[in-house]
Formats: sequence, C-alpha cells, structure tokens
Amino acid sequence: MTSRSFRTRAAVLVLLLTATALPASVAQADPPEEVDQSLLVPTTLDSSFAPFTCRVRRTGPVCTGERHLDTGWQPVDFPCHTQLHNRFVSYRHQTRYYDHDYLNYDRHFRSRDIDYFSATPGGPTTATIITNVRFDEPFGVRGDDSTVTIITTGTIWDIRPADGPSLVRVVGTVVEPPGEVGTFSGHVTREGVTTHHEETPLDEVMPETYFFETVCRAATGG
Repeated sequence: MTSRSFRTRAAVLVLLLTATALPASVAQADPPEEVDQSLLVPTTLDSSFAPFTCRVRRTGPVCTGERHLDTGWQPVDFPCHTQLHNRFVSYRHQTRYYDHDYLNYDRHFRSRDIDYFSATPGGPTTATIITNVRFDEPFGVRGDDSTVTIITTGTIWDIRPADGPSLVRVVGTVVEPPGEVGTFSGHVTREGVTTHHEETPLDEVMPETYFFETVCRAATGG
C-alpha cells in the first residue's frame, strides 16, 4: 500500500468515526423561531397576502406571503369608442426583511399579472396587457413606509391584441423614489421599432393618453 492510499483511507476512517460520534442534537437542527407579528414595524402586513409565514433568521425576522387574484369580468372606464370590459389575474410572491429591532428594511416581490380586455361582457378576450417582473422596495429609513424606493425589473408592459403581435413592449428597469416620478432604463418596442432609454421619466416613455389609445386599439381593432 502506498503512503498516499493509506492517508486517503485513514481520512475516510476519521470522517466515519467523527460522524458516528456526533450527538443527535447536531444532526437535527431546531425549527426556526416563530415571530410575534404584532411587534413588526410597519405593524400591518398586507392582508391580501395572508397568511404570512414569519420566521426568525440570522439577520432578523423574515416574512413571506403569496397573493392570487382573479377579479372576473367587469366594465372598465377607458376612453374608447366602445365600452371595454376587463379581467385582472395576478400571482405575486412577497418577502419582507426585518432587522433585530423588528423594523422592516427591504421587500422583494415576484409578480406575473395579466389584464384581459374584451368589447363584450364576459369575453372573449380581444387584447391583453402582460406584466412579468421582480421588484424590490428598500427603505430609506427602516420601518418608515414613506421612504421606500420601488425598483421594478422585467417586462413592464406588453400590450397586444389577442390574435396579433405586440403593439408596445416595455422591458427594463423602473426606479420610483418616494414622492418622485419614476424613471425608466431599457428598451421600448413600438410596432416593431425599438428604442433605448436611459433614466427617462416614465410618463415620457408611456404617456397616459398613448397608453389608453394603444389598449383601445388592441382591444377593438381601431
């Protein structure tokens, strides 16, 4: 037997002996500590994500929740020449991070939302707006909701008729500091023509009038 193979076998034997000598308490970790949600700041968890699951982690409490929405068909007040009806379907997952003083300092989300539109009650769908994003909400001051900056990344809007290509597709990152108009960095494709934007005010990227006109055209064909 070579000295190398001996050292290898000796190392394996040591690992086996060490494993058998470990107490049972090492092999089975204690379950995460529960969180008194009444101590969290801000104190109110979004009820649409209930029930939240909160556990104490190394950095402090972490709470997670999911929201599933389906509004069903209902009339919507869009300035189209035809009355539109809308159905909103959304899946969103949220994670909230707190420090050891139970102050919320960040939130992470995953969200996939689809707005369905129809010119008749109950469908069929004639147009959709798809949003597929992740967004973060870091706090400027821990525990103070008014200091949150919203940073959204992914497909912000994809507006298309049910039987055709996108009329407008906005993909990139939106940054919305508290109390300010958001800015967009990324690509906007309008009917096959793509333009690049860098920190452009969001209301310039998608003016409200243009947004409504595009949805109306996608849903009604004119």
